[in-house]
Amino acid sequence: MTTLRAPWPALLSLSAALACGGSGGGGSSSEAPPSDADLVASAGPGALGSEADEDESVAPGGRVHVVRPGESIQAAVEAAAAGDTVLVQPGTYREAGRPCPTNPDATCAVVISTDGIRLVGARGPHGRDDGRGRAAGPVLENAGGQDQGIAIAKVRPAGARNADCFTQPEQHIAGNVVSGFTVRGFAGEGIFLFCADDFRVTRNATLDNLEYGIFPSHSARGRVRGNVATGANDTGIYIGQSHDVRVSHNLAQGNVSGFEIENCTGVRLDHNVATGNTGGILSFTLPGLDLLVNEDNVVERNVVVANDKDNTCTDPSDTVCLVPSGTGILLLAADRNTVRGNLVARNRTAGIAVFDFCTATGTPPDACAGLGIDPSPDGNRIVGNRVAGNGNDPDVARLPPGVPGADLLWSGVGTGNCWSRNGDGTVFSPVPLPACPNP
Repeated sequence: MTTLRAPWPALLSLSAALACGGSGGGGSSSEAPPSDADLVASAGPGALGSEADEDESVAPGGRVHVVRPGESIQAAVEAAAAGDTVLVQPGTYREAGRPCPTNPDATCAVVISTDGIRLVGARGPHGRDDGRGRAAGPVLENAGGQDQGIAIAKVRPAGARNADCFTQPEQHIAGNVVSGFTVRGFAGEGIFLFCADDFRVTRNATLDNLEYGIFPSHSARGRVRGNVATGANDTGIYIGQSHDVRVSHNLAQGNVSGFEIENCTGVRLDHNVATGNTGGILSFTLPGLDLLVNEDNVVERNVVVANDKDNTCTDPSDTVCLVPSGTGILLLAADRNTVRGNLVARNRTAGIAVFDFCTATGTPPDACAGLGIDPSPDGNRIVGNRVAGNGNDPDVARLPPGVPGADLLWSGVGTGNCWSRNGDGTVFSPVPLPACPNP
């Protein structure tokens, strides 16, 4: 079993080595950066404390279905009703699987299609540590030919279908919890949620799932906290076409994209650690999806350090394949995103970059006009970050022509973007970075 431990000693050493930042990157502002040591101490699963314990407890009033090694998790889920808890004892589980709820041609290990079911991994004996600061719990492995590990969605044909999710209440599933599992080795996603409201995904480890670790899409009012995601060839923790989701105190390590906010509104991504990925944190507006905006998201108080992994994406048509190795935080065609109070250091290509879609992807102007999205980043605030030591060995093969590595980068396209108090590191921009007005 893969054991991961958050690289706190190395991060603390890094923070001590960094010099104190100046007032560069667009002028002064009262939004001063927090100290590096404070950011490191408050980020990642180890700093979560008991905040997620309620998700690992048994819900009052419901029945408890206990699953032991050799028994079926899926059978317990199908016996459960809204408000029940399926409590899975420590051990390794390989489920027979059933058709995935949103793609019946694929197989999922465990499917939850009933509202309000809590799938909880019981903690192991004291003294056994899974590297996430908690006793080891159950492990769900791919039994062979399975696409998703844990899938939460209504079942087709009556269940969730793409854009129908936004207009048809019967498509929604609500109030589900997944907590305390290790999910590894699946061909698609480790933990998948579609059209899910008021969900919680807490204190899980998704390891070496081919595409994504944790994947809520078309979902709302959720929490993703205290998880570890590693080994995904797309994104460790992804939030897509969703709104009002908080992603906090997670560790993403060794993925192509550590964290991605894609065509979302009102997402808060805070107190996370992204290290050893190709790109640490991405916030993208992409064409061809059911929602065509990415706006009013907040990326704050994260530690984004040494994301220099080679880009190992598996689908050349996917935009994530264009992300340069060594990217810290990248806003792509995003609107009114706030990036504040983050520690962004030693990413070999870029610290914090703000780009329009067409420059970043090499899309020609005539094609750019027909994308169906606003390709420009507008109204973004990059304030009070600690940005240093980035851009020293850029991945020039994936950068747009003529763009060097730097701590702060802007393609120069878009209106209302501003930068203040992000240190006195290197800057690439065809025009001076506008300063943010004082709050």
